[in-house]
Amino acid sequence: MHIFDAIVIGAGPAGSTAAYLLASKGFRVLILDKETFPREKLCGGLLTWKTIKLLESTFQTNIDFLKSKQIITCSHNKYRVVSSSGTSFKSQLDYPFHFVQRTAYDSFWLQLACQEGAEFRPGEKVISLDYLDGGTKISTDTGGEFFGRYIVGADGAVSKIRGLLASKNFIHTDWKSNLATALEVFVPSRQTPELPNYPHIYFGHIPWGYAWCFPGKQYRVIGICGLNAKAGRLLRKGYEAFLDSIHIPRERIPTPASHALPYGNYLTTPGYGNVLLLGDACGLADPLLGEGIYYAHKSAQLAAQAVIRSYPEPMSAFRGYARHLNRVIISELKYARIGRHIIFSLPGAWPYRVLMSLLKIMPKKCEETIQGQRSFKWFRSVGTNSPR
Repeated sequence: MHIFDAIVIGAGPAGSTAAYLLASKGFRVLILDKETFPREKLCGGLLTWKTIKLLESTFQTNIDFLKSKQIITCSHNKYRVVSSSGTSFKSQLDYPFHFVQRTAYDSFWLQLACQEGAEFRPGEKVISLDYLDGGTKISTDTGGEFFGRYIVGADGAVSKIRGLLASKNFIHTDWKSNLATALEVFVPSRQTPELPNYPHIYFGHIPWGYAWCFPGKQYRVIGICGLNAKAGRLLRKGYEAFLDSIHIPRERIPTPASHALPYGNYLTTPGYGNVLLLGDACGLADPLLGEGIYYAHKSAQLAAQAVIRSYPEPMSAFRGYARHLNRVIISELKYARIGRHIIFSLPGAWPYRVLMSLLKIMPKKCEETIQGQRSFKWFRSVGTNSPR
């Protein structure tokens, strides 16, 4: 059996960040992923201010370097919020939104983790998790068996690791009640010159959700998402209505793909024993607008710090990780979910009207909250030098 200090399941931003930080401290790290990389990944690819600040401090990088490597493909100071009736609000950001293409983005951080010494094994689908003395055995569909003192579950919204913990009654979670589904498609920019060339968010095409059109260097990302419990059956119809509103014939663009999206189903108990759940596997995404990349990187940073501090006592890592995760991330997501519930519970066009009123009355506070310079808790400032 192959023995490692830490086994990371999932090679997305959360898994690669955790692997990078642990490997840089001398830990023997294995990354397993059922896919080979680079792989296609649907995502709007938005990087907010807090995400950039976190990347700069974690990876000792900067905006210019990320642009030179074509990791950031475009940046925009403008944005527009549009209702299904056609009314809209347009504004100028003090700090731009940055956009990435996830295939290149994820591969870049995975490569950095490997350069620090992490070992990557693609095409390994986890099928079981068994606790043994001093650690945990991970078995894969290829017959591989790996022993890790720490296990990091970063395998997405349909996490196998989370499912295995739940099947053993190690964690109890009402996961589906706040799960959303997204329909998303990449559209070549040259085929759709009439689409907006800066980020647009659309409300009113689906209840308890929103649609978007985000720019890219070669592709625009068009998508819609809605809370399954409230809008699941209306998703396809809402998507078609959204396309009609932006005057895009369905035959001109590829068939959209669907994927699960955490939308307020975060876990306050993020694992069990020596197993830590990160990113989407822990439900860590903004319950209002679905931003997830920041929370993937941030939860990985918190998990890696907990592992480093607890070594060589794996079972104590979970307590430290859970404490900091709830204080730094979950406390924010709780207020965002409360705000979403208040707004989306309103009938008819009122959710959009409330959002428009907030944007018109205090645009900078709203923008800074999305960027991470303010908290969802009463829009209080959290400073502009470092992310939460």
